[in-house]
This record gives sequence, structure tokens and C-alpha cells, in this order.
Amino acid sequence: MTFFCTNCWKEIDRSTDVCPHCGKKQSELGQEPFVKKLIRALKHPEPSTPVRAAEILGELKAEEALPYLIELTKHSKDPFIVKAAISSIKKIKDTNYINNYEQQFKIP
Repeated sequence: MTFFCTNCWKEIDRSTDVCPHCGKKQSELGQEPFVKKLIRALKHPEPSTPVRAAEILGELKAEEALPYLIELTKHSKDPFIVKAAISSIKKIKDTNYINNYEQQFKIP
């Protein structure tokens, strides 16, 4: 089984507590609030994880996730990830961003 640092998403050994890549302590990251973990999951290298994280953030209406979801729509090349981020932004109801984005890309 492959294990990843929950901060930088680099592969680490299962028994590692301090990531050798970014220096974050895995035990401390595990104590963070659920929304913060979901926001970090938006950068996970396996595509279905950011999709799921975006969907959950939208269902939770997590306003603190908006900047990260917006950034995801600008930089992700995966259309499924972008779609999930846009859907979540709509659920969180950031109407300024939605209106600008829909006008720019002619989204119905």
C-alpha cells in the first residue's frame, strides 16, 4: 500500500511521522479540522481525491475553501476536477465568481 504525506502528497513510508519532503508532522496534520484536510486534498495527485474533496466542500458550504476551489479551476487540466470545483463554488454561492466565470466560458 502507498502512503502519502497529507501536506505535500509526496510518497512516504508508513511509519514516518515527519515528512522528509516538506517537514510537516503527520500526527499534527491529523489533528486539524476536517475542512482544512479537505482543502489540502484538493492537491492530491490521484484525480478522484480532489473531485471528492471538492464535492464534499460544496456540500458543507465551506466558504473558507473558495480561494482554493477558484485556484483549482484556473490551474487544473483535468476537466472532472474543474467541473467539481465549479459545482462546489455554486453550492457555496459565490455569485460574483460564478457570474464572471460563466460569462468568460459561456457556461449555461
